[in-house]
Amino acid sequence: MTFGPIQLVALGFGEAALPLDFVNQLRRLRDDGIVRLVDAVFVSKDEHGELNEIRASDISEEEAVLLGTLAGALFGFGAAGEAGLELGAEAGMLAAEEGEFGLDRDDIDRIADLIPRGTSAAFILLEHLWAIGLKEAVINDNGKVIAHGWITPASLIAMGEELAAEEETISGD
Repeated sequence: MTFGPIQLVALGFGEAALPLDFVNQLRRLRDDGIVRLVDAVFVSKDEHGELNEIRASDISEEEAVLLGTLAGALFGFGAAGEAGLELGAEAGMLAAEEGEFGLDRDDIDRIADLIPRGTSAAFILLEHLWAIGLKEAVINDNGKVIAHGWITPASLIAMGEELAAEEETISGD
């Protein structure tokens, strides 16, 4: 089974109410088979400090365990090489079996402490289904991702600032 690229998106909203336009757009992307929710948590805090939480996922328990095992194995390998591979896989599998795939209770509590009253936040693990065929083609052609990232207005501004600073250094201004 090939999974598409998985992306974590963290969003903040200036109101505690569920952002319906956002929810409808996300539903459209899911219905059109463009993305799949691996894990999603919406946390809001009303004016009195009361918390509300909504969770959603499109993956089965079996898929969560598989993804948890894979993620744990990679994490363990990165932390301790081959010795950490098996331990990480087991820890990831157990966490997924306990329903702690993605954000766990401690993560949500920390988020809730940080958001101001009358606001909300959404944390979404999205699987990009549209990219599965592209990913498989790259693998089949013995290719690999060597860099990736999002181009945002803020990143373009930062790139322009860096270029201006380099030009200033070169010209001696």
